[in-house]
Amino acid sequence: MNADIPTLKCYVRLHHISNRVGTEEAYAFGIQSMKARALGFHVMLKSGAHYRNVPIHALTTNANSVPRTLQQCELWDCFSDRPVVHVFDYLVAHQGVCHMRGSSERGIYLFTVDWLPDSLTHTGFTRIPDQNKCAHVMELDSGNLCALPTNRIAWCDGYFIGDDPAPHLQGYTVQSTVYQSEDCSFDVSRKDEYCYKEEPCSRDAHGVKSC
Repeated sequence: MNADIPTLKCYVRLHHISNRVGTEEAYAFGIQSMKARALGFHVMLKSGAHYRNVPIHALTTNANSVPRTLQQCELWDCFSDRPVVHVFDYLVAHQGVCHMRGSSERGIYLFTVDWLPDSLTHTGFTRIPDQNKCAHVMELDSGNLCALPTNRIAWCDGYFIGDDPAPHLQGYTVQSTVYQSEDCSFDVSRKDEYCYKEEPCSRDAHGVKSC
């Protein structure tokens, strides 16, 4: 249920972990994922304490930032107990407009959390394409963090997209198709050649060639 993340220098809002107020300097270095619960973070505090399962809205990179609610910072709970953390090279330090509940704010990409199914018999929503979601963890301009799926971030840059992204105007739909390249029309069960000969091509009702 645990995974490493790129180390992030931050502050923890103390009322989430103690009977004090204010913030304490810390380093977030891992996540904890439990199915149907909010994403938790492992942090090393300035006091020397290692605290785990710290919620994302308890963390900030700006000690003076105005807090957001958990429901604003994270729209979906974890999908399984098997998280996978990945840093997409293309997105490193990429800016985006983060569309949270009730408001939007610009932020910078940090890393992505995705989930494997708990088992082959307990897959949950991880294998359903229109239900499964990853979580891009972003550092907002205010210093707060958020974890949002791909359809809640409009990316922008100075060389390809520009500074006014508008994907909501393009008519994109939720991906619901399960794609599989194998089917029985390509039958090599009775062939033992090392190199297959080119198969004759056909076209479907839409004119798409299939070989």
